[in-house]
Amino acid sequence: MIFALLIWIVAARPAFAQAQLKMDNLDRLASAAAEVVNVTIDEQLLQLASKFLSATRSADERDIKELVRDLKGVYVKRFEFDRDNGYTQSDIDPLLKQLHAPAWARIVGVTSTRELKNIEVFMMTEGSLIKGIAVVAAQPRELTVVNVVGPIDIDKLSRLQGQFGIPQLDLGSKPK
Repeated sequence: MIFALLIWIVAARPAFAQAQLKMDNLDRLASAAAEVVNVTIDEQLLQLASKFLSATRSADERDIKELVRDLKGVYVKRFEFDRDNGYTQSDIDPLLKQLHAPAWARIVGVTSTRELKNIEVFMMTEGSLIKGIAVVAAQPRELTVVNVVGPIDIDKLSRLQGQFGIPQLDLGSKPK
């Protein structure tokens, strides 16, 4: 039984590793950007941060603690440019090529010619388990990529909608 558990743990690690996007190719955009945000929160740092959240103090803190408890990482790259076209489609193509079926499924796509923006949300699942989420938001002067790796409970995530800067996304259940 212990041997089977060890095999499962070892096999599960690479599965979640596939949900982590390779975003290094975007680093070269930093020299042309007026502002760069680069967030790397790995599993160890997430576990440390969750220890500061109380499971008894408030429902919000409890929900956040439960949500991040099993995550493997949160990665964000955001570039803001002083002029339009600070990046090209060829800059983001290597990233988008990672987000194809069967591993990833595009669940949201917003294209606005009025506001000149494209937002795409992708999800990696295995059965009913969400293994990762990726968001690519492209505007003429801004490019943002968010990658959340690890098991994500949509019910817990939906309870946080409209709070802590998390947008109201209508994920299926009503927020508290």
